[in-house]
Amino acid sequence: MKNLISIFFPVRKGSKRVKNKNTRKIKNYKFGLLEIKVNHLKKLKKLLKEKLTNYKIEFVFSTNCKKTKNFLSKYDWINVFDRKKNLAGDDVLDLLIGEVPRICNGKYIFWSHITSPLFNEKCYLDFIQNFLKNIKSYDSAFSATSIDSFLVNEDNIWLSHDRKKKKWPRTQDLKKMYMVNNAIFGAKRYVYSKLNDRLGKKTLPVITPKLLDLDIDYLEDIKILNKLI
Repeated sequence: MKNLISIFFPVRKGSKRVKNKNTRKIKNYKFGLLEIKVNHLKKLKKLLKEKLTNYKIEFVFSTNCKKTKNFLSKYDWINVFDRKKNLAGDDVLDLLIGEVPRICNGKYIFWSHITSPLFNEKCYLDFIQNFLKNIKSYDSAFSATSIDSFLVNEDNIWLSHDRKKKKWPRTQDLKKMYMVNNAIFGAKRYVYSKLNDRLGKKTLPVITPKLLDLDIDYLEDIKILNKLI
């Protein structure tokens, strides 16, 4: 649909590293990461209506978690789709990517995760505006953490700089390096439907402010989040 933006969230039941990661209680949030993220989306919904007056927005969740479905059922502005069994296993990302253009109607699709609890409504707005502003030059974008450090791989090859030229340059003079922090991906619809990917051929890294790029993957991350909250 013309000028429709889809914001998509995949939420899978269970977690191998952290039990019930998506809905386990965190501080005063009974539904944990899910509740924190929906609170962001409530504010984002209002912000987008004010700032992106030429666009309509849809929020889409795909989940096989009954607890998640029950929690989301009270929000009539969120479209909830049942995540099929073949899309809920391990190593099924390509299949899930193929599902997205079938359940998201937007001209532009933003894929996000509830496991980025500090990536708030202002971060979303900044990312979306950044992508739309550069839409003629890029077909996709990702939330990035800037790596301003000396980097070497397991083969003892330096990635951050050429040590033959200078052994220890200033960190601000190092090669620009970006880490995908998984908070959000943005793409034109054809990237999903034609390339079967979340990122296309011309990709824009959008820097996430420090600390707000926290990705909950391990129990230690939950402990960090509790302290930050």
